[in-house]
Order: sequence, then C-alpha cells, then structure tokens
Amino acid sequence: MTGDMNEGQILMGPSDVCTLLGIKESTLRKYALILQDAGYKFHVNDKGQRGYFERDVIVLKRFMEIKQSSDMTLEQAAEAVMAWVRQSNMAVSVIEKKTESERYNDDIQALKEMVAKQNELLKELMMRLDQQQKYIEESLKKRDELLMQSLKESMETRKMIAAAKEEEGKKKGFWARLFGK
Repeated sequence: MTGDMNEGQILMGPSDVCTLLGIKESTLRKYALILQDAGYKFHVNDKGQRGYFERDVIVLKRFMEIKQSSDMTLEQAAEAVMAWVRQSNMAVSVIEKKTESERYNDDIQALKEMVAKQNELLKELMMRLDQQQKYIEESLKKRDELLMQSLKESMETRKMIAAAKEEEGKKKGFWARLFGK
C-alpha cells in the first residue's frame, strides 16, 4: 500500500490498534498475516513493520465479528472479509483518491458547463427581447399611421364644416350676418 493513497489519514502503530480492538499484539499479528494471505494489503514501512489506517482497523474489527459469530475457520473468515471489502469498495486497488488539481479541474468543468448554460439562456432572452422590441416598434408605427389618418380626416371634416358655414353666411343678408341670426 502506498502512503499517498492514505494521505490525510493517521497511521497507527500496533499497540494503538490493539487498544482499540481489545486484543494482544500477537493476536493482531496473527490476524494481519491471515488477512494478508487472503489478499488484503496493509501499510508496511521500509523496515517491514506494519502500520494501520482507520480502514484497516474496520477490516480487522469485521474479521473479528465474522470469526466469532459463525463456525468458520480463520481462513474462511478472512475470505468472507475480503469479499466484503471488495463489495464495499474498501480494497486498495478500488480506492480512488483525487488529487487537488483533479478536484479543481472537476469544479472548473462544472462551472464552465454552468456558464455555457447561462450563455444559452441569455441568448434566448436576447432573441425574445429583440422580438418584443420589433413588435412594439411595429405597433407604434401602425398606431402613428392610424392617428395621422384620423387627424387628416378630422381636418378635412373641419374644412368641410367651415366651407358649409361660409356658404351659409353668404346666403344670409348683411344684417343677419352682423347680428349672428
């Protein structure tokens, strides 16, 4: 097992693990050897001494539970624990630890996707605003045309009324025009 796989975890010595599990060091050594024979990998330093991480303690605890609860041999219990380890993705080969740059790259990629979606929404909104502006301009143009037409008709009507009054005034006599009768 490599040290970088467990970066950020505490490496415990055998005496600490024995205290946690309530067993003797010789028993811990025996269990570790049986689990190693079954395929489990513990951290081993340059001098060949084992170090235990939290997940190793969990595996050892599971091993102790299985060996106590059934009529299995220690080797069968170790195989059962290894099956559990593989199933629960605790095996070293299955553990995936992302580096900081990979994590940041994932975050950056997520942000890029979000920005792209927002840009698409902004484009759609701009298109809608352009359509709305075009509709408003067309409506105003039509309104202005109708208003101008109404004004022209009104002016023509006034001219016709004025012309009719003038003609009526010509038909009346001088005194009638003077006194407004």
